[in-house]
Amino acid sequence: MQTVLPERHETASSSLELVELELALKHQDFVELGFEGAVRQALDQINGRLLFHMRLDGMNDCDWVAAVVLEEHDEHAYALVVQRTGGGSLEVEDINTSELPVARIVNAYAGLMTSLDRVQ
Repeated sequence: MQTVLPERHETASSSLELVELELALKHQDFVELGFEGAVRQALDQINGRLLFHMRLDGMNDCDWVAAVVLEEHDEHAYALVVQRTGGGSLEVEDINTSELPVARIVNAYAGLMTSLDRVQ
């Protein structure tokens, strides 16, 4: 019997960046700022950028999701910030391990935005 381990492209530094984002989100006033405001303010604290956010209205047990990029030492870590329909704190998911379908488009969207930035 052969055991196959899934490939993980995540480095220790990107894991640390995801934890930093989780901690930054925990210190946001979600009620006052709303989903987008809380995500943006947390990203400002840790040198991250919002790629896009969208309302899911309960699809995949989520109300809101945001795709973000965390930049550290010329490396990028892509993640999702998720607000579940049941409430509670915002969750951070690595796009490589997330089961949300929107995770599959984050790399393509980031590549498109990079290309558009070069044109300007």
